[in-house]
Amino acid sequence: MESYGFIPDPSISIQQNALRVLGNTPMDVYLSSPKNLAFHDLTQGKVMPRATKSLLGQSHNFIPTPKVTPHGEKVEEGLERLERDVHLKTFFAGQPLDPAEQPELYIKSTWRPPAKAIPVEVDRRLLAFRRSIRRLYRKRNGKPNLLPFQSRLMAKLRKDHKYLVGKTDKGLGPFVIEFARYAEFGINLLSDPSIYQIITEQEAQGLVQQSIRLVLGWISEFRKVLDDDSVLYIRKRTSEASDDPWGYLYLMIKVHKPELSVRPVVSDCSSVINALGKWVNLQLQPIAQGMSTYFKDSYTLKENVLDTFVLHPGDRIFTSDAVGMYQNINTDAAMLLISNYLHDKNTQTQYPHYNAKALVAALEIVMRNNIFRFGDLYCKQVSGTAMGTPPAPPWATIFEGLHEETAILPTFKPNFPLYVRFLDDIFGVWRRTAATQEEDDQQWEHYKTMLNDNNGLEWICSKRCDKLDFMDLTISINGTKFETTLYEKPMALHLYIPPNSAHPPGVTTGHIFGEVLRINRLCSDGSDITQRIRIFFRRLMRRGHQPSKLLPIFKAAMANAKKYLATSKEEREALVKKKSSEAQRRVYFHQEYHPQGPQAREIQRLFETHMLQPPGQEPFNKLGCGGSDIPMDALVVAFHRPLNLGNLFSYRKIHKRNGPPVSSYMK
Repeated sequence: MESYGFIPDPSISIQQNALRVLGNTPMDVYLSSPKNLAFHDLTQGKVMPRATKSLLGQSHNFIPTPKVTPHGEKVEEGLERLERDVHLKTFFAGQPLDPAEQPELYIKSTWRPPAKAIPVEVDRRLLAFRRSIRRLYRKRNGKPNLLPFQSRLMAKLRKDHKYLVGKTDKGLGPFVIEFARYAEFGINLLSDPSIYQIITEQEAQGLVQQSIRLVLGWISEFRKVLDDDSVLYIRKRTSEASDDPWGYLYLMIKVHKPELSVRPVVSDCSSVINALGKWVNLQLQPIAQGMSTYFKDSYTLKENVLDTFVLHPGDRIFTSDAVGMYQNINTDAAMLLISNYLHDKNTQTQYPHYNAKALVAALEIVMRNNIFRFGDLYCKQVSGTAMGTPPAPPWATIFEGLHEETAILPTFKPNFPLYVRFLDDIFGVWRRTAATQEEDDQQWEHYKTMLNDNNGLEWICSKRCDKLDFMDLTISINGTKFETTLYEKPMALHLYIPPNSAHPPGVTTGHIFGEVLRINRLCSDGSDITQRIRIFFRRLMRRGHQPSKLLPIFKAAMANAKKYLATSKEEREALVKKKSSEAQRRVYFHQEYHPQGPQAREIQRLFETHMLQPPGQEPFNKLGCGGSDIPMDALVVAFHRPLNLGNLFSYRKIHKRNGPPVSSYMK
């Protein structure tokens, strides 16, 4: 049962056993069952039962159907939120719909208009809608989308302290590994005294309290140059984080490497420096994006750079990849370099949005006070970019960007007609300027030496060639132009969400629209685009999706991609503005989705009947005080998803697991 999900009957034939198993499988499960179930069994001897892939092969994004439909308090929370939104639109009816720009950091207001200011008819309609929704949201049992043996296996894996389920690096699917080996990977990582310091819980508590004092002291010192919303946000979030003040280290395993290695990730959202880190990130982002080698994403690289670049005969392309960029950026060197740059008058003239003293002081706090847990171990990062903190990407971008702008690009300007970087990935065109190949090779070696001469940051460069893989693209030279297609790692499992996952409606449609548009935007050749879309279609079929349901969505997605590519940038911006204006005339009913729960069309029908246009009564828009139009034309049912397998197998807070603590594996 544990190995295959069923117990064979030895008294009957194999065919009869197969028929019995098939006969006990629900029809919807049979029709929607993925064919390419897989996961990475990293246990020594690969000891996980065969049935494990039937569960983890569903993917981390798969949502088991909750046991019961939403009811009671969950529904009331959504109704309360909706009622407040309706009251606000009624109270402010007649005022301009274009509000002042929402600050990036703010504490959501809980203010409600006075009850006397709301017309009685508005509340009467709200009450009628509430009653109808309560009748609709009756408690019902959910229909399981996992077979009994899969549910039992999930419960067993969640309780089993011997094994750990996690996510591989580069999105290559789930893995299972012995907890002891996982703990040893983390301990080996944290044993580098040049980057990490393992401390006691008491020391960690003391450092956390010190960090809180530093954040509050920073607010007091720079209060005059800080906006009210940011101050309120940082104070409140820092205070709330004091109950659980740590970042949490977890490891993503690199199964695509010849030998198993790990990528350390710190979940920083609960730490006491997170709020200040978000403020720092907002200040640094415009500066990072102003670096001459910066590009936003693969779309920007292809459409704004590769599609317009003209190659010369003999041009070659290359990539460079930083080794452990975040950990290996020397904190002292980076602080000195970035601090001087931020204090420079030319920088402040170019980016007038920040106060140099306040930003540098905040950077000092964030980068030097990264305290996190790994199981029962408490650690302080003593060097390198503070992992997991919001400003880590722009900090790293600026650090290497300054090295490029002051050393690399001035020295090799004739050799680099194109040189761009996304965090720790460089792409460039090398143009020969030397008279001989030997001299050209010497210049190339000189570049690699200078690239690695940046306070210990190490880079690995590819060969100069005509074709290579960069990010999610394969880029090749064709005459004077670039050609591009999608790059996919050979070990990718393509575990798309199966149709029986308890996801809100529209997820599959959105996924198909997004991927078809992505293929059209990143691939240069029309026949390649067609072939890629066919492959994507077949992969979805292997995940249990039916062709009859997929075909109409794919046709619409291809038409959408064609229309998008034919639309100018100005037209796209105008469309976004129009949709934003329309969204201001809607209200939202937030609720957790359940396949057996009420569907959006039922809720919207009740809203239309009881709120917007009850039979024989005035439209809701006309109920405003003084004849003002209430800007509310529609209800959007904002479903959010229940917990998926990734959430249920979350391994960030491993100190809550049963079994030996991490420290017991230290040698």
